[in-house]
Amino acid sequence: MIRKIKQLAGTLLLLLTTTSMLQAQSSPSLLLVYDDYSGTRTGLTYWKNGEIIQLTDGKTNAGATAITISGNDEYIAGYQDNAAGEPVATYWKNKQAVTLTDGKTYAKAEGISVSGPNVHVIGNNGKQAMYWKNGKATSLGEDTKLRAIAVSGDDVYIAGYQPNDEGEYVATCWKNGNAKALSDGKKSAEAHAITLSGNDVYVAGFAINSAGEEVAMYWKNSEPVMLPGGARADAIAVSGNDVYVAGITRNQAGANIVVCWKNGTAVQLTTGNETAGAGVKVITIAGNDVYVAGYLDGIATYWKNEKPVSLKEIVGGINGMVVR
Repeated sequence: MIRKIKQLAGTLLLLLTTTSMLQAQSSPSLLLVYDDYSGTRTGLTYWKNGEIIQLTDGKTNAGATAITISGNDEYIAGYQDNAAGEPVATYWKNKQAVTLTDGKTYAKAEGISVSGPNVHVIGNNGKQAMYWKNGKATSLGEDTKLRAIAVSGDDVYIAGYQPNDEGEYVATCWKNGNAKALSDGKKSAEAHAITLSGNDVYVAGFAINSAGEEVAMYWKNSEPVMLPGGARADAIAVSGNDVYVAGITRNQAGANIVVCWKNGTAVQLTTGNETAGAGVKVITIAGNDVYVAGYLDGIATYWKNEKPVSLKEIVGGINGMVVR
């Protein structure tokens, strides 16, 4: 009898252990980079599966704007001030810093994508919009803003905006350095995000209409798609035939309301009544789950399937996210 009980206990323990392992394996890995204005930590940190990871020692100021993963390697883009207090465009591979600029002028890395052995980064060096491939710099114009990058094979796509002769910003998509205007330049328009799906290129942003109002939109292969009721589109993701866009609308008082559109149908994630406001920077799809990230009432927050999860110790906003 005692032997049977021991055998049963052993079987139960094995079942529980196996179940626990399966649950752990099925849980997604979640990495986040953010602005942190709490003043409670020294140096730049990032968030990995609930743990705050130290990235810099805090001797100089630093910031993170984007994150990606390739294989087992983690890449974070941003900047770190040099001893003179000048921001140096930087990315970190597995917490090891790689500097992209010489520190003579203000510079930041804004986006990063890794394809095979190649590391692609966008940002600025002074007034010059810059694209770096494995550290080699290419200028994409003065006073141009580069906001997002995506890579497919040998093709590099960048979303951003550049001024025309009339002083209006033109939403633009670059493919391998060649610029294609997405807006007509009569009123300002900006492109803030980009994603690729098969042979299709999706860019998200906004345009100013004839009434001077911001209109959220995305472009599919350069063709505009308006997003009902939206003011700005800040992030975009595609899963199968579904297009997901995260952005904001505004209430009558002018307060931001975070919105997620699925195939043009909007779901509001915030009320607009938050004391410290709300905003969004990122959207990603993992299986059947939709993740949106930004800030809620001044606290770094992500939403999983419309439910907010706050990083309560981080006063600021999430700039980049990886889920896998």
